Amino acid sequence: MPPTLKKLALTLVAVLLSVLAAEVLLRATGAAPKVYAIQKGRFRLAKNPRLGYEPAPLDYRGKELSFYDYLGASNQEGFRDVDHAIEKPPGVYRIVVLGDSIAAGLHVDRYEDVFPPVLQKLLMEKGLKAEVINLAVSGYNTQQEVEMLEEKGLRYHPDLVLLAYSLSSREHIDGDILKTLLDEEREKGGLSGARAAANPVLADSALYRFFRFRVFHPRAQHVADRESEEKKYLDLVSGDTVAEYFGRLRDLSHQHGFAVLIAIFPRFVRTFGYYKFGEQHRYAQELARQNGFYLVDLLEPFAHCRAASATPIELDNFHPSAYGHRCAAEAVAGEILGQIRPGH
Repeated sequence: MPPTLKKLALTLVAVLLSVLAAEVLLRATGAAPKVYAIQKGRFRLAKNPRLGYEPAPLDYRGKELSFYDYLGASNQEGFRDVDHAIEKPPGVYRIVVLGDSIAAGLHVDRYEDVFPPVLQKLLMEKGLKAEVINLAVSGYNTQQEVEMLEEKGLRYHPDLVLLAYSLSSREHIDGDILKTLLDEEREKGGLSGARAAANPVLADSALYRFFRFRVFHPRAQHVADRESEEKKYLDLVSGDTVAEYFGRLRDLSHQHGFAVLIAIFPRFVRTFGYYKFGEQHRYAQELARQNGFYLVDLLEPFAHCRAASATPIELDNFHPSAYGHRCAAEAVAGEILGQIRPGH
């Protein structure tokens, strides 16, 4: 070996040994801060702060449903759905569903009875070769739903994005899922926000964490700092961003060539004849029209379904029963076949 190459090789070996020694020393002394992947039940902190949290793959068979939502297995990405191939099969009309616990079928025992799979079955029976992909996550608002579309939904190349709009979309009502995850991160001593800053490939290296969060991020976080950081993350998903994210959804639909259908789910009250939430419906209706979206307001279909059967359409004030999910799927299927894909 020429002397120059030999010297270079010896230098590289020395550097490698020094790096390995530093890694071992930092691990042994615990000098590198930890970056925790915080998960509770079916939810974990997301790297995207505008998502806050995301679903985690899990097969749960226990008795306590808090933070678990339902019994059984999620798909490989953590959603309450079957797995879907990324590549769209020829001739298939793909629908991506965005929503919260309503579209995820909270309190409905069988996923087959939740409106996305019921919708797929109805469309297939009517001659439309459809595939419905459910990206709904409990507690999400419109901002989080559209952020999830960008992160995981667009790669499926949907022909239609169906946003299941609930009347809590202008608020942040997630049953304290995000706050609980942030509290747990703080209690474990991890750096608040480090999950978003850390390189996921290098995060297992103590040497990387030492330089990333000690050398280049040297200020220690006191309790007040951590609480302030936690509030910042909560505030990122807590505002009324419906109008903003309807606009973002419109832009994405133009860029990627899909149609958008907004399905408004009403609050379930004793009688729809004395319904007090009409103004909230009109707000969503007007936004949908301004952005050129298709629209189906489910208030009237639910009123018809309640009048047609003694079977309850709801399980509580927010969530449909299996019968209510079928009622919603029938109304949405009618809109798709009548207005969006007539004659398909």
